[in-house]
Amino acid sequence: MLTRQPLVVEVLRGHVVESVHQVMVAVVSEAGHLLHGWGNTNYATYPRSAIKMLQALPLIESGAADKFELKDEWLALACASHRGEPKHLEALSAWAHKIGVAESALACGPHLPYNEAAAHEFIRHNKKPTAFCNNCAGKHLALISTCLHLGEDYHGYEKHDHAAQKRLRNILTETMKVDHGKIPEGIDGCGIQTYAVPLQAIAIGMSTFINQHTNERRKQAAQRLTRVVTSNPFYIAGSDDFATSVIQKTQGRAIIKGGAEGVFAGFLPDKKVAFALKVADGAGRAAQFAASQVLLHLGGMNLDEGKALSKFTQPHITNWKGDMVGTLRIAKPQ
Repeated sequence: MLTRQPLVVEVLRGHVVESVHQVMVAVVSEAGHLLHGWGNTNYATYPRSAIKMLQALPLIESGAADKFELKDEWLALACASHRGEPKHLEALSAWAHKIGVAESALACGPHLPYNEAAAHEFIRHNKKPTAFCNNCAGKHLALISTCLHLGEDYHGYEKHDHAAQKRLRNILTETMKVDHGKIPEGIDGCGIQTYAVPLQAIAIGMSTFINQHTNERRKQAAQRLTRVVTSNPFYIAGSDDFATSVIQKTQGRAIIKGGAEGVFAGFLPDKKVAFALKVADGAGRAAQFAASQVLLHLGGMNLDEGKALSKFTQPHITNWKGDMVGTLRIAKPQ
């Protein structure tokens, strides 16, 4: 299905539509051909954290993961937006110790854990968040690990002209089929570059993980990351998170990753399709709901799995007492 009309997520309170969010979606085949589209599939946007699996490819392809004998949960953290739970922080600390760097080497700024219970623990004990608490800490350790393996000075690895960033531009250019040296860029929340690309290009990039016709090194790296994410979904995000829950419930038949400002991307290994979506106004709850509906539409989740994940697939609006006062839905086309 291809339509210029975006998906429209309506937020109802009672029987009244209180908010409306327009969602653009691109779905591509193993070869990167557009199969389904809603709205402007060439809409240029920053993928943000939705493409961390692509950004983790150099860690595998360079040989750094094998050189340092990195554990699978660490490799999953390289692809993650972790929620700062104790197991996340313990794994990151162990990884840094393994490669011989201090936490201060990470260029990402600290923030409180995204997990509410973990954040409350920090506040209760008057602990200051550190760089490991940053949801992108695994990506940063991956960049540093790769630099160390290749004999590069990792200091300043977040800077535009550092070898680490040139490597990321190259991998994103190769996988998304868009020259990342010639497109607008900004600085992501964790301090490294992010690049504005067409939505369809994000989906094409994610098709790397289902493409059996790429070179052998790329294919093996993609398969390895798919395996570790499937086996370690907790480390992709954390407890009670949408992405973690989908990967767990489907046992890896759907791999998804969210990014800031209403972006989601993912792939379905069995169906041989990849997708990307963007909510025009950046609303996260609309992005999560739209992603769940795209997964159901594409067969990434079956009806039983959808029911088991009803918190995400059929979300309710509640008041502070916990009473249901509204819901979300996909509007019917006009």
